[in-house]
Amino acid sequence: MVDTRTQPVTRAGVAAPRFSDRELYSLAEKYGTPYFLIDEATLRKKVSDLEQAFADFKGRYRVAYSVKANFNPSVIRTFASEGILFDLTAPGELVFIVKSGATAENVMYTSITETSAEYEEVLRMGVRKIVVASYNGLLNLAEAAAKVNVAVKTMIRVNPEVHVHAELRGSMGHGKFGLQFNGVSQDSALSVLRKLLCIPLLQFEGFHFHLGSQIEDPACFAEAIEKLEAFILDARRQVGEFHVKTIDIGGGLPAPYGRKVQTPKDLAQKIVGQLNSLIESIGDRFALVSESGRYLTAESTVLVSRIVNTKEFGENRYVYLDAGYNVLLDSALLRHEYPVEVIPGGKPSTEKVVLVGRLCDPLDVFPTSGRSKLGGAEAGKLVIFRDVGAYSIVMNMPFHSQPKPYVLIRNGQGGTSIARKGQDVNRLFLDEGGDCLAS
Repeated sequence: MVDTRTQPVTRAGVAAPRFSDRELYSLAEKYGTPYFLIDEATLRKKVSDLEQAFADFKGRYRVAYSVKANFNPSVIRTFASEGILFDLTAPGELVFIVKSGATAENVMYTSITETSAEYEEVLRMGVRKIVVASYNGLLNLAEAAAKVNVAVKTMIRVNPEVHVHAELRGSMGHGKFGLQFNGVSQDSALSVLRKLLCIPLLQFEGFHFHLGSQIEDPACFAEAIEKLEAFILDARRQVGEFHVKTIDIGGGLPAPYGRKVQTPKDLAQKIVGQLNSLIESIGDRFALVSESGRYLTAESTVLVSRIVNTKEFGENRYVYLDAGYNVLLDSALLRHEYPVEVIPGGKPSTEKVVLVGRLCDPLDVFPTSGRSKLGGAEAGKLVIFRDVGAYSIVMNMPFHSQPKPYVLIRNGQGGTSIARKGQDVNRLFLDEGGDCLAS
């Protein structure tokens, strides 16, 4: 068998993670297919890339990991060892990060529902920095802080309402997230700021915005920062002096999925000068936070599946895998094109290769593109999907009574260990209610 591995990624390296054919086949024999394989060194390199990109920022820069992208404990532990922050939006995520070795002090908590009960729960677990995005949410946080009797560093999530060219947009008029700068209701950034400054246990910390996911043009960040600067200066004239300690510009840095995309350096070159000017304009040397989930995790992971059958049908050649969208849900929900490769490969097929999953559902067809390498597809060979580290593992589902597959992780020294045990079908039966059946 040909060994096609390149050297594993290091913090100083630039290559995407590569695994040898021998390594992937050996793991397939040991753990079965499908399975996920994470490269720890790539996770660390992504943190380093972000930190280096913003090295010219005059204040302190912090990376925050959006745990929703991949809450595997080994991934969280890796990022915790890097000393970065964690962006959370649910109490369950807080349980995961604490049990995985991170601390609640490094959490920035952004609730969507903003209930008093939720805030009380996370405050009792040690969270002290919370982002609010509604007037009622602010009152609920104040109530929870009084019950727990703790001071809370409180940020305001704003919606800059700028045009965002991205796969998923989070900044738009009448959007779900954040507060309008210039709204006339109590749910405006100015109204919430005015009230926040009057609540003793809530200490105003700064502002937060999130523009979208897979952002293709960083110009939207520049426009959002410009709007934020204007708002801060105007708000000081209306409510009096206040200091900005943190500005969180959210995430949105794209994962490449085999294409050329904007890099952290591209974004930093566009906005660091503007952010340094903002420090001078408002007179506060604020800390800068950027959140990332997809960028930090996507390229770290491959999904390995086995070809179990092929079929000729007209001009198409159908290649059947032992994985379905139950382990790669974005392929069905968003028709997401992951880089796909048969190993070992062969000459390109003269027929159109259609890659299909093992589920009884017409949607269980994996989108492919010109970047896919499907030559030599034969029963028994392996197929790898690259860049699947974000949102795939956390969306595993048991459709057709399919147990969750193994998740493995390769450490910086090249050794591989289990990051999540494969689920036995008997365990799945019990989890789905089998243990509730009367004997």
